[in-house]
Amino acid sequence: MSGTIQKKLMILNDNHKKIIDEWFSMLQLRQHKFNGINYNGRKLRAELRRNALSEFIILQEGYTILAKALIHNDSKLAQTDVQYQALQIFVNAAVFAQANNDKAPFAAQLSEKVKGSERNYLSSLRFQQLLASQNPEEFCRRLIRAVKIRGEKGVNLISLADGIFLWMQEWYEREYKHNSSAKTNPFERLSVRWAMDYSSTKNNSKE
Repeated sequence: MSGTIQKKLMILNDNHKKIIDEWFSMLQLRQHKFNGINYNGRKLRAELRRNALSEFIILQEGYTILAKALIHNDSKLAQTDVQYQALQIFVNAAVFAQANNDKAPFAAQLSEKVKGSERNYLSSLRFQQLLASQNPEEFCRRLIRAVKIRGEKGVNLISLADGIFLWMQEWYEREYKHNSSAKTNPFERLSVRWAMDYSSTKNNSKE
């Protein structure tokens, strides 16, 4: 891989990673502890999947227990509508991941070759469409598709989550603060970071 790959998290930290890893592990098992409490993780995961792309997903226990663990005012993720909406997008996508694979950043994983094929998991055209999403709903739908495409290879959940929180922050600044250039450093913008990660494999498919 190219040395330009973006490994540094922009919004989240190692503690957030630990919480997300434990939450996802819990969802894979019938009985597993999360935050010291036993849950039927598979039941919670099934409920989340049934309510994907619905406003009711925020009412599901699988979402609320993660929100309580991850978002609070004494952390970098304060209790704001922007953070909760970012988490909603993340949960929508993450519940369709078959594995938590942290071997490469999320966007780099999308440009990896499908085994036995010359095509990428997500073509460069669809990747550009993902980056060009105009609103959270569109972004969420395209992320779910990208996560499903990865199949048993899984995705890097902390990289995915960090990207989603950064995307929501940028979208909010554009829509409500009318500030399209809040970050003067282009390498702190999600579109640049993900594009660099995607191209880092040097295995882009031809359209």
